[in-house]
Amino acid sequence: MIVFALTDIHGRTTYPEEVRRQLSNADIVVIAGDITNFGGARQATEIIDAITTLNDRVLAISGNCDQNGVDEILSAGKMNIHGTTRTIGDIQFLGIGGSNKTPFHTPHEYSEKQIKQTLDSFPKSTEARFRILISHAPPFKSKVDKMFFGMHVGSKAIRQYAETSQPDILLCGHIHEARGFDRIGKTLIINPGPFPKHYAIINIDDTLEYQLY
Repeated sequence: MIVFALTDIHGRTTYPEEVRRQLSNADIVVIAGDITNFGGARQATEIIDAITTLNDRVLAISGNCDQNGVDEILSAGKMNIHGTTRTIGDIQFLGIGGSNKTPFHTPHEYSEKQIKQTLDSFPKSTEARFRILISHAPPFKSKVDKMFFGMHVGSKAIRQYAETSQPDILLCGHIHEARGFDRIGKTLIINPGPFPKHYAIINIDDTLEYQLY
């Protein structure tokens, strides 16, 4: 399965031809939040339409910069995976949107306790061969949650879940400048960076192959 992973669209609806080609060729598109730039349902509709015109096999969560109406649009399109799971083939996807608390009081923030409660609601076991957690917030104290001035601002609950549950992949975003990879135990963490300038492609077969663009 080819997974096209993107995050932090922030309202952009035009994409280079190579991005459009790779989007179209993916088996599934995963969006890890911040679809709009503090927008709601109307802006989300425009962005989701731009993506689903190229590929309608989409799973998504909203980010901290998305208003409540964004979740409604994702749910209407049967692509919202926040607080739930979806198994496609032999891959289980789990989703948690929004972010941990920030100093900026953005529209879609949760306490660490709320994030933990959502994560704890996921099934403890599965017959799927691979498990992918889609989280807008990165795990705390990792290479992918570090801001320009050196502070780690990710979620402690997300990190704890990665340490204890060990999903195969943790896709995140939120911190634009922290684009890259890290690992927590066996869990591969990928922050693709802001779309469409950056994205990641993951090829899941008997093994995992991945690349940042």
